Amino acid sequence: MRKLVLLLLGNIICTSLLFGSIYPVRNGKALYSIVISATPTQEEFKAADYLQRYLFRITGATLPIVSDRTDPLEKEICIGTSNRLQYGLENLPNALENDEFLIKTQNKKLFILGGAKKGLFYGVITFLEKFLGCRKYSPTFEYIPKESTLVLPDNINFRDKPLNNYRVIYGNFTADKEYKDWNKLNEIDDVFGEGYYVHTFWKIIRPGIYFDEHPEYFALINGERSAKQPCLSNPEVLKIAIAHLEKEIPKQPTRTIWSVSQNDNKYYCHCPECMKIMEEEGSPSGPIIRFVNKIAEHFPDKIISTLAYTYSRKAPKKTRPASNVQIMLSTIELNRNVPIEVDTANTSFMKDMQDWQRITKNLYLWDYTVNFSHNVSPFPNLHVLQSNLQFFSRSGIKDQFQQANTEFGYDFAELKSYLLARLLWNPFQKADSILVDFFKGYYGQGATWIKQYAYHLERETARSRENLNIYGSPIWHSSTFLSEENIKFYKACFDSALMAVKEDSTLTAHVEVAYLPLRYAILEIGKKDMMGPRGWFIQNGDMIRLRPEIKKELDQFYYNCRKYKVKTLNEAGLTPKEYYLSTIRFLIPQISNNLAFNKKITAHPNPNTMYSAGDLMMLTNGFVGTNDFTFQWIGWEGTDFELILDLEKIETPSEICLSSLNNPMNWAFYPNKITCYVSESGDEYRAVGVSEVNNNEKIDEITRNFCFKTSLGKVRYIKFKMECTKTLPLWQTTDRQPSWTFLDEIIVRP
Repeated sequence: MRKLVLLLLGNIICTSLLFGSIYPVRNGKALYSIVISATPTQEEFKAADYLQRYLFRITGATLPIVSDRTDPLEKEICIGTSNRLQYGLENLPNALENDEFLIKTQNKKLFILGGAKKGLFYGVITFLEKFLGCRKYSPTFEYIPKESTLVLPDNINFRDKPLNNYRVIYGNFTADKEYKDWNKLNEIDDVFGEGYYVHTFWKIIRPGIYFDEHPEYFALINGERSAKQPCLSNPEVLKIAIAHLEKEIPKQPTRTIWSVSQNDNKYYCHCPECMKIMEEEGSPSGPIIRFVNKIAEHFPDKIISTLAYTYSRKAPKKTRPASNVQIMLSTIELNRNVPIEVDTANTSFMKDMQDWQRITKNLYLWDYTVNFSHNVSPFPNLHVLQSNLQFFSRSGIKDQFQQANTEFGYDFAELKSYLLARLLWNPFQKADSILVDFFKGYYGQGATWIKQYAYHLERETARSRENLNIYGSPIWHSSTFLSEENIKFYKACFDSALMAVKEDSTLTAHVEVAYLPLRYAILEIGKKDMMGPRGWFIQNGDMIRLRPEIKKELDQFYYNCRKYKVKTLNEAGLTPKEYYLSTIRFLIPQISNNLAFNKKITAHPNPNTMYSAGDLMMLTNGFVGTNDFTFQWIGWEGTDFELILDLEKIETPSEICLSSLNNPMNWAFYPNKITCYVSESGDEYRAVGVSEVNNNEKIDEITRNFCFKTSLGKVRYIKFKMECTKTLPLWQTTDRQPSWTFLDEIIVRP
């Protein structure tokens, strides 16, 4: 990295020799002062202070901050609208826009000017980055060059402004205010009412308050009222929504945007009046826009935001959004492996976007650059980020939200955030130059190898043309960009990178964290491959043993997660410890000493075929499930049920156990009550135990074994009666939705 900065500074020095130069600091001595207005704005004072501190960190010299009431000197850095403009800056620019800035040298003075919002501060940041070589690559890692002499060309004239007015990269990195400012980003809380960003219908028309007495306030779905969404054609619902916002908006008077938007599910009302509106408008967005327009009319000094998302993505034919209604257009369905503009599968999205643009100027683009189900897994989408942002920019969209879920340990989180921030400012920059800068600065001597890994991964992904889904599993790509051959190459890249940085603990940490997603993919693919060449187990006849090298991979993954304080592995909040323990559970096959192994199961009703194809043999195949409900688990939605296991002959077991999954984020809960019955003939059953769970309270554990040992006696048939939650507990924010019950292995000990 030092070579890169020295090259940059060398170019500046060469330029200065050609055009003249100014020396703010020479041999550690400050030759310039920083001038601000005698009555500076908060932003001017902040910008001057920030510049002073960073110049000290670079040179060890403190440039004094002085008022413009002092006599003008030749050698000054003038920040903001001081009276020095009349002495030193000719041909003053037109008024700068909010985040726009100008950096200019004239008559030995350096001027930094900015727009009324954050332009001045962004000007200082850009001066430090572009002309002095400073970098802030992540909230915890920056590069500040050390130079006793600062030399600048005397012909600087750099003016810049963002092509996007609102630039959000959603995630934890922007909780660091300096990182947010350095990367010129916004936050949701800058403008949106706290707690009122998206999916707010449940909060505004709360089912827990209204549903029992007024089911007509809620959606008619399949002939029954459901709390999944409100009925937007009901005038009482409108009154409730307005009354609710009349109470909430005054609590946050400075917040300008308030979301009134659909709950996060696929359902909507089919009552006669809502259906009539949808027929007139040609889309389920019709009732939403008519409803939101009435809200907006009641709050003319606020912007009311709503979603064009899943079923509401298609624009209405007749009704235009009010001038103070914002439309959030979501790209959630799209493939992250092909640029949106050229993907032939995106015809309907392209038309919907164009239709919205015809009826509103207030369009907000919500894009996704993250894998929600497997945050710590390779998600190679670098090759589409710039083309997508350029497409949105050319389409005239100025408000951009990138849901990246930045967090240490996530796939190239630091790199993607760094790149996205710069492309949100100007999507037409040279993305490859940004990437090269990051690789060199963040990975040091390991940059060559990490770049090889990243670029090869991107090429293989693009070549595959596979759907890169934001809820996808690495297992889906085990024959393409995560093939056995490719993974061998990726591992060699990381081994070389680690060798190159072994003397530097900081760079080693950067490389090891970048390695985590690949390790995770190896583990997940191994679970699916089971006894195959990449699997967890080796089978020799009736004997199954654990493959030692993959257990070593698991231990290293968990060790590094703890070492580098990786908090979660997916959107549901799965911790590395929970992942490790649930995987260890999977590593112990329940085959020997298990009377239930490969025995037949019947169910009434049958499980949902959405998970593990509803195959009941998952309950007796000898392998327990992990944290992932999509693998080795079977599930029932919104219903009680019974299971009957046939041991095929009379046995005298000592213990009967059944496992269940607790995953509230994905609406899965333990059964409220499990009653275990046994029978010799299958005609008459006797109860041998009951287990109960209080799901009205939050439970931290992911899996639980429900075991029955008392007075089992002679047994051939075992019956489990499941009394389930059926709907979400009231402590869930989306109460009244159907809940799931997931089961895995039944184990019967002799």
